[in-house]
Amino acid sequence: MPLRVLIVDDDPSFRETARRLLRARGLAVAGEASDYEEALAAVRELAPDGVLVDVHLPGIDGLEVADELSRDGVGPQVLLTSSDSGGATAALAEQRGAVGFVPKTELANANLERYFSRAGTGSDSS
Repeated sequence: MPLRVLIVDDDPSFRETARRLLRARGLAVAGEASDYEEALAAVRELAPDGVLVDVHLPGIDGLEVADELSRDGVGPQVLLTSSDSGGATAALAEQRGAVGFVPKTELANANLERYFSRAGTGSDSS
């Protein structure tokens, strides 16, 4: 069974792009959310293996989403992304409970399977 990923981004065109990218990599898209509240509800309802979260969400940033989703240590793996390559760093993302940070411009070349592995192998810099 493929790993199931929830996409959290307020930009519908990016969600479509991410959906295609994830599916092309053999990952299943569990669902989509455009903000923090939708993301939390979707995680509870859909129980995805991973969550791809934009750092810049309306009302709350993706770092806070990562904090919330990783708080109990049993939630989905969170990978942060942003069109702003300086929006976060892998180290900051990991401090907040995420498995890493990948700029949106680098998602197509990143090893997404590694970030969203069931074993939780952690991140790399690609």
